[in-house]
Amino acid sequence: MFRRSPAILALLSLHTLACSSQGEAAPTDGGTTSDADAASACKAVPAPQLGTSAEAVALAAAPAACGQKAFTWLATPDLGDVTQKGFHDHFTATANKVLLVAGKVDVKGPVHDVDMDQIAYVTQDRGAKIEATALVAYPSDLEARTDLDVLVVLHGTAGFTDSCAPSASADARPLAAALASLGYVVVAPDYVGLRALGAPTGFLHPYLVGQTTAIASIDAVRASQKLLQKGDLGVCAKPRFVTVGGSQGGHAALWVDRLAPYYAKELEHAGVVATVPPADMLGEAGRALRADVPASKNILAFYGAASGWYGHEGRLGEVLISPWDKEVPAAMAKSCDPKLDASTRDAYFQKSFLDTAATEGGLSALSPWGCMLTENGLTTTSVKRMAPTGPGYGVLFVVGEADTLVDPATERKAFDTLCGQGMKMQYLECAGAAHTKATTWSLPEIVDFVGARLAGVPMKPADLCARGAAQKCRGTP
Repeated sequence: MFRRSPAILALLSLHTLACSSQGEAAPTDGGTTSDADAASACKAVPAPQLGTSAEAVALAAAPAACGQKAFTWLATPDLGDVTQKGFHDHFTATANKVLLVAGKVDVKGPVHDVDMDQIAYVTQDRGAKIEATALVAYPSDLEARTDLDVLVVLHGTAGFTDSCAPSASADARPLAAALASLGYVVVAPDYVGLRALGAPTGFLHPYLVGQTTAIASIDAVRASQKLLQKGDLGVCAKPRFVTVGGSQGGHAALWVDRLAPYYAKELEHAGVVATVPPADMLGEAGRALRADVPASKNILAFYGAASGWYGHEGRLGEVLISPWDKEVPAAMAKSCDPKLDASTRDAYFQKSFLDTAATEGGLSALSPWGCMLTENGLTTTSVKRMAPTGPGYGVLFVVGEADTLVDPATERKAFDTLCGQGMKMQYLECAGAAHTKATTWSLPEIVDFVGARLAGVPMKPADLCARGAAQKCRGTP
């Protein structure tokens, strides 16, 4: 029913080449500290710090929206603390290079062996501390302690409950390892509600809710710093990162761009790649509620999960016909791919809701349901964007010409709107690419874009907000 995460699907069969030590304990500190040890130690990790601008202070004090119960953001030193470790995995340089070459990545430098840890760490949700999980991958064959930039990799739709955590699946690991082998610390968060270690989260993953997913992703960067700072691993994580995400992860990556200046003043966000993102949530939902399209079921999932996050689960009957107002969230809690087999919107949604969605401006004016879409859409949210000041900062916005899930026409307009709001963006539309293929086929461009942002290379003026025609992406078979 629900489209699964875009990943390097064609490469996953090669995972057995890369994995050689799953289940080993991660290295830990021990014994006395010698002069050589001190020289190889990571620098102190900067304390978590909320933004200090007037806009940042105001948002941190009142981030609730759409009739949600009031809360404030925490700014405690334990954000990003690593509370538990799961498996430890290893990927050889040879296997990593096979993966990169298969993805048509132009490898310009050395390819490294990579170690990977599954961790649980402290983050927050609606003003309360909570734990989330992530993968952290890093080169393991460096001859001397090296400070490396962080690459955050955000997954697409994986499910809606803890049992669906991507880090618990071998499928998520090769991509993180291959990217880390290029010389990055790679962090791949599971998101709040998709917890692979520890006690159950207790509620559904807030699907396509930007705030909670972005916050957990930023705290995962902090967790990677703290993990490597404590271990004698030969690698340290810089307080500088780039975010890459596809589909739901593309939406999340754009929310990291939006919230990082508010939430993590001590970190430098150097750029974003968002592939096939539903950036215009209101536009995508309007289309999905006016016609039976694949995205209609994703909007069903959005309301099934987001209604609880906003505290409106008791009112879901305003949107969904009984018994679906109870059965949709229940099905999402039981399965990563809920079998909701009714074939039309009319089988799920209230007629009055669909009629309102069909009128011009009707959905946006419907409280709280239109507000939830408006506030989670990058083109419509009330959260003002504070532009990063780094000289190389920029956003790569990737669309699939043949995408039937995230509507290309809607997202072309979203790109134009975000450019009009001042975002420094580069457009790439992969010719002939369906939803997942747009991510895999653009992998070579993604890797180059990330490298340029971290090198501080300014984006070319000719590329800024120039929305050209679809072109053959370099990873196209």
